[in-house]
Amino acid sequence: MKSMELQTSLLLQLFSYRLFAPLILLAAAPAYAAEPEIDIEGGTKSLRENIRQHLSLADESCKAPLWRLNSLLANAETEISAAAQALGYYQLEYEAKFVNNKNCWGLNIVLTPGDPVLVKELRIEIQGEGIDDKVFQPLYDNPGIKIGNRLNHGRYEALKSRFDTLAASHGYFDSEFALSRVSVNVAEKSAVIELIYNTGPRYKIGAINLKHNILNDNFLRRYYNIHEGDYYDTEKLLELKNLYNASNYFSIASVSPDLQALNDNEVQINIDLEERKRRAYSIGLGIEADEPRVKLGFEDRYVNRRGHSLTADYSASEIKEEALVNYKVPLRRPAYEFLNVYTGYLEETVDTFYSEKDLYGASYTYYQNNKWLQTYALDYTYEESIVGTDEQAPIGLLIPSVSLSRTKTDGSAYPMRGWSLISKLSGSPESLGSDRSFLQFYNRVKYIRPMAKGRLLLRTELGLTDISNVKDLPASVRYFAGGDASVRGYDYKSLGPSDENPRTKKQEVIGGNNLFVASVEYDYRLEESNWVGAVFFDMGNAIDDGDFDLKQGAGVGVRWVSPIGPIRIDVAKALDPITEDDKTKGWRLHISMGPDL
Repeated sequence: MKSMELQTSLLLQLFSYRLFAPLILLAAAPAYAAEPEIDIEGGTKSLRENIRQHLSLADESCKAPLWRLNSLLANAETEISAAAQALGYYQLEYEAKFVNNKNCWGLNIVLTPGDPVLVKELRIEIQGEGIDDKVFQPLYDNPGIKIGNRLNHGRYEALKSRFDTLAASHGYFDSEFALSRVSVNVAEKSAVIELIYNTGPRYKIGAINLKHNILNDNFLRRYYNIHEGDYYDTEKLLELKNLYNASNYFSIASVSPDLQALNDNEVQINIDLEERKRRAYSIGLGIEADEPRVKLGFEDRYVNRRGHSLTADYSASEIKEEALVNYKVPLRRPAYEFLNVYTGYLEETVDTFYSEKDLYGASYTYYQNNKWLQTYALDYTYEESIVGTDEQAPIGLLIPSVSLSRTKTDGSAYPMRGWSLISKLSGSPESLGSDRSFLQFYNRVKYIRPMAKGRLLLRTELGLTDISNVKDLPASVRYFAGGDASVRGYDYKSLGPSDENPRTKKQEVIGGNNLFVASVEYDYRLEESNWVGAVFFDMGNAIDDGDFDLKQGAGVGVRWVSPIGPIRIDVAKALDPITEDDKTKGWRLHISMGPDL
């Protein structure tokens, strides 16, 4: 009996739960916020959306009284007509009626737009001092409105704004429209647009007021790309601001016209420069040649009021230790022309060689107007190196060089288009006191372009050395290949011509007098993500004259697009043995970071 009573009790509890559970959940759920439904039919999508945005009714809540909704519906005729005419529909007809919904009111609008008004004529005329100024030529060439197109008042207003923008940015501060009119012939369904613009006089640059604290006036004026009496140009002011910001002296640079003090067709320019902290120290971690690297830095941004600066950098990894001190002297055009005097030390230990080098040098760098960077340098190096089993006596080289470089990119951390080029010609004549004579050329090109929703990255390196015997050169001047920036699948600087070790009778890489590397890579960025997948194929080697033993490597990788550029992790397989004695073709993990170009 007790068992039957227990079963009956459980059934009653289950029945009660199933009956009242929906009511309990409904009471616990948040109230549904009903909204009015406005359904618009007919016409184009742009017409329907424009009408919806103009309707005052759309802002009313479900609690709005019926008398208010009817009043707003009466006013909607004006709003619908205005929205339609803005897009060229001057003969639009419509039917609108309220509909009953469960929780709120609704409105149904059926449109019959009729034929749109088309632009029959577009008249643009510039008057005043700017009548022959080429800055207004784009208004004629590409006004954004074509004859035969449907009239669009939004495009008309945008065209008017372009007049004012161009005028203000080029010093026509008194400019105004003598006539701005749209004449619509509803019967003919045509429109005539007339824009007559009087630029007035073009203002010139008056006094240039420079405000700063740390450097000489004469030095800072050498940055000027504007002078008193020049015609005003906003782009010139923006360029000057960018030059000051890039100088490394200032945290904030402001270059602006004083539009409240226009006088005698002149505008004053105010330059306010807020200095950066003079000295800075830095510590960081990086990756080079697949090895973690520690970096220390010191910077004195303005040693004196003439803008001289001093930097000292030290970095160390398992295979490389490097220190460099550089003193920079800005010249006649400080943003584009400067002299560097430097000294440094480099110790490098890899499987193929050991090198210890002291460096003393000076360079003159000049940014050309065509954005190419040109550098002339004279270096003296004193190097001890061991390549294979060949331990060289210290070699002193006096090396003059000239290099040319340029990078063109869209400026993003993940550029879709761009290229970079570095070319360098150097040599060391014994006639000037060097222990060896040679002539060397190096060239590297990188290229990026979009391809199939991803990117294609191409890279080539070419190096040529004119010398009778590569063994006469210290290790740092010989060419080696392999590593994350060369032929992936092989260790850093592990590739090159080899020579037999007389003790072990095995072939050991000794480097070559020439270099050739080529790489093709495709990567794809995941949507709404900073992660990128890549596949690649590399080939190349350091080679002697007439020896084209190119090594190949291929693999896959992932990249994380950080603010400083991609951080790359690649897994690559060597497809060829390094030497005749080394028959293994293994896998390598490569980690690198920095910009693509």
